[in-house]
Amino acid sequence: MTRNALQCITIAIVWTTALSPVIAFAASFQVIEQGPSRMGTAFAGTASAADDATTVFFNPAGMSRLDRPMISAGANLILPDADFNNQGSTDSFGRALRGPNDGVDNKIFVPNFYYAHPLSDRLAIGIGVNVPFGLTTEYDNDWIGRYHATDSELTLFNINPTLSYRFSERLSFGIGVNYQRMDATLENEVDSFAACTQAPGASPAACAGGLLGTALSPGQRAQDSSARIDGDDSDLAIDLSLLFEISESSRIGIVFREGGNFRLTGDAGFNQSAACVGNAGCSGVSSTLDGRVAADIEMPDVVTVSISHGLNNGLTLHGDIGWTGWSSIDEVRVINTTNGITVSTLDFDYDDTMRYAFGLSYHNGGPWTWRAGIAFDEAPQTSPTLQTPRVPDEDRTWLSFGFNYAFSERATIDFGYAHLFADDIRINNAAQGNTLTGKYDASIDILGIQGNWTF
Repeated sequence: MTRNALQCITIAIVWTTALSPVIAFAASFQVIEQGPSRMGTAFAGTASAADDATTVFFNPAGMSRLDRPMISAGANLILPDADFNNQGSTDSFGRALRGPNDGVDNKIFVPNFYYAHPLSDRLAIGIGVNVPFGLTTEYDNDWIGRYHATDSELTLFNINPTLSYRFSERLSFGIGVNYQRMDATLENEVDSFAACTQAPGASPAACAGGLLGTALSPGQRAQDSSARIDGDDSDLAIDLSLLFEISESSRIGIVFREGGNFRLTGDAGFNQSAACVGNAGCSGVSSTLDGRVAADIEMPDVVTVSISHGLNNGLTLHGDIGWTGWSSIDEVRVINTTNGITVSTLDFDYDDTMRYAFGLSYHNGGPWTWRAGIAFDEAPQTSPTLQTPRVPDEDRTWLSFGFNYAFSERATIDFGYAHLFADDIRINNAAQGNTLTGKYDASIDILGIQGNWTF
């Protein structure tokens, strides 16, 4: 590996870290946007295309097809538009919950970097730097769903050294080790009345009647307190892959990526409003939740099977079937490690999901390669009672196109665009005695650009 390559990798790690976190628009908080060159086909053929350094992530076995060292560096701009429409949200007394509607419209960059280096006709090594899971959702602190979520961030930063070995002209094997660092932050407003009712011996009547100090009422913005939870952890995971070359123009790729296991540790902090401080029940509950916290989360395994088949007229067909083991995430419980009290519980109850993609690429021998694709992405949870504004999610359909332009044999550029049509996201979820009822009207646009250099 050359000195210049090492410098590029160092820059990539700093760049990828600086541009995280991201908002995810594959299933739940999975980020499939790991290479703009694959976006043009709606990420069909990810494990079988193996025509640039993004194969370091999508199928390390595919590095056996690269005959020279190569760098691919890209970034995606994700433009979500998910507006929440209130449809009868209520407080704990059954009265209309007050607050404006809001939505998710973060404009986020998703960076990635890959370097592949053939060592011989059979052996190649590589490294990837990316963010395979992540989310960012931000709402105004006074919006109607403030007790469910205001700000949420999760980033899984991944450094992925890989190796491939060609057993024969047709069969190659790949393996990778993933160092993963997860950081998470959850923020929401706290209904001071609801906090008071959780105090030992307290009752709604006592909290509302001023028997414990300041009289409190549910859903009152002027009385709201706020909460913030931070945590982080690191883990190692592996990936295994195969590439079977049926012919010079047809390939099948299979990839298994292990999900990491994380015990996030950090702090919970509660900023009590003046009304909460003046109420013995509310201030007493809040003070017991402050402190060091921990939460366990097992990320899903992912299996992808891809095929690419070239026709004689310059057209190549690509297909993908992907499985994600989201059922590993059932419930995330945040525990105060000092007193054992549950600070927060995120009920996901996720199911495993499938993703199906079909795409095509066309190259007529000149500098241009054109791409188009369609995909269907399942959501791991669509129940309105379990939907959360932190990760509003539904099934979605991808339509995409893109191109590659070769400036020379050593330098090319990829561009990809995708529009995602999402089903209406309906929510009827209770938190702190307040029920958020309504739906999100969502769609997403994604733009990606990637440069490729061979040496």
